[in-house]
Amino acid sequence: MEWLSLSNAAYLAAILIGGYMSMVAVKWRPILKEFKDVAEKYNEAMKDGKLTAKEKQEIAKESMDILSVAIRMVWGK
Repeated sequence: MEWLSLSNAAYLAAILIGGYMSMVAVKWRPILKEFKDVAEKYNEAMKDGKLTAKEKQEIAKESMDILSVAIRMVWGK
């Protein structure tokens, strides 16, 4: 039973947590992509330092896309 040690248990825990985090990352990838789109749209809109009404609408539309992806994930496709 030499293999049953605290360091091996910590290693196993790290592997299990890493696997779980990978599964979560794959599941939430569409939402992360939408957040990235919103951030890009915001950065593009703020290049001149001002946010116009049209740019606000575009950012709001991108934000609604995040909500639609989240709803599809919860209630299916």
